[in-house]
Order: sequence, then C-alpha cells, then structure tokens
Amino acid sequence: MRIRPLLEKDRSDWVALWHGYLTFYEATVSDEVTAATWERLLDETSPMFCLVAENEKGQVVGFTNCIVHLNTWTVQPICYLEDLFVAPEHRKQGAARKLIETVAEKAKEENWGRLYWMTKNSNHTARVLYDDVAKLTDFLRYDHPLTKP
Repeated sequence: MRIRPLLEKDRSDWVALWHGYLTFYEATVSDEVTAATWERLLDETSPMFCLVAENEKGQVVGFTNCIVHLNTWTVQPICYLEDLFVAPEHRKQGAARKLIETVAEKAKEENWGRLYWMTKNSNHTARVLYDDVAKLTDFLRYDHPLTKP
C-alpha cells in the first residue's frame, strides 16, 4: 500500500470514493460542494490537503481529507482529519492505518500541535482501528443550526 498526495489525475477515483463515503454516513452534499472541496484539496495555498492510498496495482482505494488550522490552546497549528474512507472491497488491508500514520508523520515533520478526528459512535469497525492508534477523548460535538428549518 502506497500513500501519496492527491493528484489531478485522481479526480474520478476520488469522486467515486467521496460518494461512497457520503453514502456510508448517509449524507449528501451538492455537486458545488464536491467541486469546491476537490479544488481546495489541490490548491497549495489552501489549508486543506488530501492523501490517497494506492494498492499494488496502482488503484486509488482510499483517501483522507485534512485541514490544518490555528488553535487557541497551542501556538502550533493543529490538523483535523475530517474525512477518511477506504473502498469496502479494499478494507482490512492496512490502507486506513497507513493513511492515519502518514498524516501523523506529516504532523510531526511540520511540528503541528495535534492530530484529531471524529467518527460516529456506531462506527464500530473503524473504532477498533482508532482505539489502537489514538486516544479517545470525552469531548462531545454540538452543531448549532445556522439556518431556520
């Protein structure tokens, strides 16, 4: 399994995986959001970046989308690993672990203060991996609705 930065040539693979990720979380985003996310991930001036997992055949089988941002509890920037997805037929082959480890290596190299992510309580399969590579905190997330229902 090889981990590398996202490239323009990965668009169709990334979009297919992105839609798989959204389906997994029973979520939808507009085509406009998908296009904007793609552009941000490729923009070297954006705080967002993407790493992809490529199998031995050169197929892109997974990705992680991350955002590096400032934080009030440290002078160093921190990294939010916002999205992590591996195609179902390529799971249990180490791609997700290697994606996380590669982001963690980048965090150490670039002296970021923290690497963190969230998942659904019910995502038991992923949580087995997450419990192995990271520390579960007791923070809860609240979303304030900014539009009227």
